[in-house]
Amino acid sequence: MKKLVTKILSVLLTCSLLAGCSIEVKEKKERSGHEYYIYYMNKDATALKKEKYEPEQETADFMLKDLMQRLNNKSLDGERIKLLPEEVEITSYNIADTILVIDFNGKYAKMSKAREILVRAGVVKTFLQIAGVSAVQFTVNGVDLKDSREQAVGNMNNSSFMELNGNDADSYCYGTFTLYFTDKTGKNLLEEQRTVRYKRSIPKEKVILEQLMKGPMEKGNYPTIPENTGVLSVTIADRICYLTVDDAFSDYALDVADKIPIYSIVNSLLSGIEADKVQITVGDDREGTFREKMPLYRFYEKKEDIVIKK
Repeated sequence: MKKLVTKILSVLLTCSLLAGCSIEVKEKKERSGHEYYIYYMNKDATALKKEKYEPEQETADFMLKDLMQRLNNKSLDGERIKLLPEEVEITSYNIADTILVIDFNGKYAKMSKAREILVRAGVVKTFLQIAGVSAVQFTVNGVDLKDSREQAVGNMNNSSFMELNGNDADSYCYGTFTLYFTDKTGKNLLEEQRTVRYKRSIPKEKVILEQLMKGPMEKGNYPTIPENTGVLSVTIADRICYLTVDDAFSDYALDVADKIPIYSIVNSLLSGIEADKVQITVGDDREGTFREKMPLYRFYEKKEDIVIKK
């Protein structure tokens, strides 16, 4: 009987310890319920992606050092590209109040504008996850990062970049856009109002470009860009829209005046998005011209004097 009681007590004690461990693990998970992500680019370097990041410690000091090292580490598989190009590196960082200041080497300024904006957004989103960091500021060789208008970019947070809400990815909304097509002569632009139902997760600038490629729906309006034009990337930063299209834009250009395809895009975009200027790149050519008269390296503003009223 004594042995039986001893065994029962032993089993109860073991169960109690196991139950205690179970409760302890559960409580630990509940305390560590915050999810962190680290950002990278898709294989075409045209969009940000993210994957879960599980730090060994959730202290600000550890996460800062660990994330800085991970960003400087350029190795990733073929489907993913690290945010920072091979020669671009974080050289130092410091925190002033709640502002994280990150300094890059001079190679940062050599990135294409489309890549730089994605890098900027990915780095800022990564570090804003750390407790105590309310904004991020970039410097290059100790000098404040400048935007396209040579003004200091300053403090950046999540509202500095266009954000898509993942919870709304499958919901739809309606938008009315002013599109610009050409007339029969191919020398002027005509307005066309169009209401479109589209996924909320698709940026307005992409919706506008898709509608332009579909061509006009009103009588007397004519298309301005080839319907097979491919949009490689479109990004908005510092109130400038950076658009990259494939070679079909120029290879299959329509029989219209040189300025018409450019200003058809520019006027349509600037009528529907929060930007003041548009820069268009065709393929890898950022320094050449579209046809003979339209340089690709400049920033285009909305042009009203070629728009005629019906």
